Amino acid sequence: MFQYQSLFRKNASNQAGKIIGLTILAGIFITISFFAVFVITMLPAFSFGDSAWLILYVFFIFFLLFLFSVFVIYPLSIGIIKFFTSAYTGERYGFGDLFFVFKERRYGKAVKLTLLVFIGYIIINLGISLLMQLLFTVVNLPFSALLGGLSYENSIESSAAMITGQIGVFILMAVINLILILVMYIPYVLLMIYMFLIYLVYVDQPHIPTVDKFSIAFKVMFQAGQSLMRLFFSNVLLLGGVTILYFVFMLVGGILIGFMASAMDSGLIIGLIVAITALLFFILYIYVMYLMVGSIVAFYYKGRDILDGQAAAPAPSDAGEPETRDNDFKEDGLRPLNDRDY
Repeated sequence: MFQYQSLFRKNASNQAGKIIGLTILAGIFITISFFAVFVITMLPAFSFGDSAWLILYVFFIFFLLFLFSVFVIYPLSIGIIKFFTSAYTGERYGFGDLFFVFKERRYGKAVKLTLLVFIGYIIINLGISLLMQLLFTVVNLPFSALLGGLSYENSIESSAAMITGQIGVFILMAVINLILILVMYIPYVLLMIYMFLIYLVYVDQPHIPTVDKFSIAFKVMFQAGQSLMRLFFSNVLLLGGVTILYFVFMLVGGILIGFMASAMDSGLIIGLIVAITALLFFILYIYVMYLMVGSIVAFYYKGRDILDGQAAAPAPSDAGEPETRDNDFKEDGLRPLNDRDY
């Protein structure tokens, strides 16, 4: 089930601490940068007082923060992906790779890619939302009519059987709606995986045409013959498991703290236990995120290997190496892994 998580751990052996540490440092740097820009842009707002211009300026601040996210935050986030890909491929990397996008003429394509991904996400998200609203309406309409009919009959002749039937219909309606909500998240998760694969293509070969990155990510995701469902369900189980564990920690921790609070008067010890528990869960959550991101990285590179093999298979046996590589590039849009264009 956890094939891709295991594959990433195998290829990035002994790199978990370094990757997680660099990712946390990068997250702190990005957060401080965003907060600093927010504070700087907020300073002029105090001069407006209670005037109507303050509302317009607040919208202007949100627009500036959006631009800062597109032109700075997202490119820096791509640098975090570079930590994972470098660990997987055995390349040297460090904190400087956070600024991978800002070197060697990569920045323009990164911004263009981010804008296209953002626009595509809005369009697809709108389509999924409308489809799910329609589905909820179609499913719930018969239940609403049935509940209304039972309420009318119940008002005329109250009976235990009628009330039981109404409760049963309501429970069935709630269960079906819960299932629909869970199903609704499937296309969103698949969309997130696809978007992440697009950025992996960028990190792998940033200088190929931007539109090609979308098609290559699609090929890796759906045409390389890999188990997308295994990737999907393994990450769902990981995230679901850590979420359930979180609630268990909350429940057990609350009970223990309650007993300890009644047994001892030291608030310092209780606070220390709470802090240690929160820290342990934070470390576990970070490690799960590390495995989830790593599994998608492994999924991408394994797909790349398959696509390279498929592209090289039809080549004549007497063809030279340069010609074979050129044919490979024309076939799947990517040069082989040992000839990447950085």
